[in-house]
Amino acid sequence: MNYKKIMIVALILLMAVISFTKIAPAAADPANHKHSIEKTEDKITQVMTLSGGAAATSATLSLLPGDMCTPLADQLAELAKYFLLILSALYLEKFLISLSGYISFMVLIPLACLIVCAAVITGKKNFTRTAAKIALIAMIIFGIVPASVKLSDMVYQTQAAKVNDAIEQYNDLEIKGDSDDGLFDEFTSITTETIDNVTDFLDNLLESLAVMIVTSCVIPLLVFFFLVWLVRVIFSANILVLDTSSLDALTGKLK
Repeated sequence: MNYKKIMIVALILLMAVISFTKIAPAAADPANHKHSIEKTEDKITQVMTLSGGAAATSATLSLLPGDMCTPLADQLAELAKYFLLILSALYLEKFLISLSGYISFMVLIPLACLIVCAAVITGKKNFTRTAAKIALIAMIIFGIVPASVKLSDMVYQTQAAKVNDAIEQYNDLEIKGDSDDGLFDEFTSITTETIDNVTDFLDNLLESLAVMIVTSCVIPLLVFFFLVWLVRVIFSANILVLDTSSLDALTGKLK
């Protein structure tokens, strides 16, 4: 290997080291994804409020005498489980916001640089194409998670009023009985007004759950499947057409 090839390989390795030591920590730093993380944390707070509200209301209704409120209590308890699943998805999304930058610039970009070095040393053009595809995938991974968060937030903002109404309704919800002293015992029955309020709260919870499922689960899953499809297309088809004239000229000078 002649001196010029050594210089090019050294330069590319330097790019890999810079990506590994400088760009990757910055890309993975949560401070550089402040807006996306704040939006996700706002949703986490709302989901925790709704999940806790559903569980607390269910527990209160289950303590009432008789079986009249048992169906409502069971439905609220079931909704609380679904909200916990959404909460898990939101935490995963929050972690991926920073992790995507780490994967892109700590792993994929240095790998692409190493493959380019191999292409320079061996003169095989297919190595260069593979490196370019890996670098392209790295950029897609780095940008697709924030894009998913942005898309989810845009859809969520159109229905945010429903979620806020459910939270306000839970804050104002009071479960009252017919007894004069306000205490529940075996002779106490829940008022019709309270049943209506709990039913309305349940309806709003169902609507909020649907909004959260779409924005926190369905859209990220669609984005993920799109990413998988895109990676398969990039590696299975020769869609990345490189201008090899510059590479040929460079190879000719190095010989």
